[in-house]
Amino acid sequence: MLRIGCRGRSRFMKTLGLVGSAAVAAVLLLAVPAASPPPPIKLAIVAEFTGGGAAVGMMWRDAVNLAVEDINKKGGVLGRRLETFAMDTQTDPPTSVAVMRRAFNEHPFAIMGTVYSSSTVANMDIVRQAGIPQITGSESVLLVQKGNPNIFLTAFTQQIGMAKQVRWLVEDLKADKVALIYVNNAFGRGGREMFLKFLKDRGKSVVADISTEPQQADFTPELTRVRASGATHLMVYNHEEENARLMTQLRKLGMTVEPVGETTLCAQTAIDPGGDAMNGSKCHVGMTAASTVPSMVDMNRRFQEKYGKVPDHNAYKAYIGTHMLKVAVERVGAFDQAKVRDCLHNNLFTAAEEPGLLMDMYVDDKGDTDRGSFIVEVKDRKPQVSKVVGMLGGPYTKRACR
Repeated sequence: MLRIGCRGRSRFMKTLGLVGSAAVAAVLLLAVPAASPPPPIKLAIVAEFTGGGAAVGMMWRDAVNLAVEDINKKGGVLGRRLETFAMDTQTDPPTSVAVMRRAFNEHPFAIMGTVYSSSTVANMDIVRQAGIPQITGSESVLLVQKGNPNIFLTAFTQQIGMAKQVRWLVEDLKADKVALIYVNNAFGRGGREMFLKFLKDRGKSVVADISTEPQQADFTPELTRVRASGATHLMVYNHEEENARLMTQLRKLGMTVEPVGETTLCAQTAIDPGGDAMNGSKCHVGMTAASTVPSMVDMNRRFQEKYGKVPDHNAYKAYIGTHMLKVAVERVGAFDQAKVRDCLHNNLFTAAEEPGLLMDMYVDDKGDTDRGSFIVEVKDRKPQVSKVVGMLGGPYTKRACR
């Protein structure tokens, strides 16, 4: 039999008390749930996944998702993970308005899209009324002419893009007799307006000014007019899938006119369906997988590994736009939509600060962007860079947003 003296009994009871207290504390800790992580921040990807713009919209969607994946791997934004959901506009402007309204029900922090300018012109007013920042891949000058403080472009509008385009066309290519074929929608009309303006500023005009319709299949009448005009250069300004069909017909007609364009003529989404007919096309482009900029080369590689296709300019714009939103939130220090909108105006964002931007970029008071760009020529079904073009303006100032 174990005998415990008075002093031993006292020590024994204290030990039991300590053990009991520890056990109770452990039970209480187990009973209290661990702190839940903050809910993710939602981004709505509203774009063209079916219809004529499907190839464009899917590039945009995939690149936003790649950017979100990259950001989340590095801890998210201010410790919060990003989460996306996608909704299809069917490449139809009225449908895009209804889809935007449905997207609001998910309470996204920002809208990523749309890409087609005609849709963005139609839906951006209701997004503004909802107070949700809208990051778009559209380029029509109409977007910034409306004075909407809620719209932010991931590439420059035609106002900046066409200024660079015409400078290259006149100074480098020495083009004198230029014909223009453009698509008759918000994208095409905005580009035409700026193209003709900057030509006029240099004392020049087009020898043929020809409109086409979205998703048009036969361009024989328009190309016949170009041939009759005596043009030496043809400025092609349609959507990617239309450009592929136009270039195929131009080659079959044996025309010797030199095809030139802006981003949509030399995009991979035009080259793939157009095949060899696209060879020889020369373009001023905002973004290209042919770039030798190391960060763009890396994004190109990872995009191909993940999706099995070469990213076009829409993919780069989407990837950059997602990181543009990230860096603005971090400068503000909070997920405050009004402050983020303000931060995104009149501000310089650098790749040194946020590598996901790929290149330095400036966003002006209207949401328009200035950034470096490239001159490319399509050879062997691939765009090849022949020249790097700097920003149109500047130097610009980086400002804090807290």
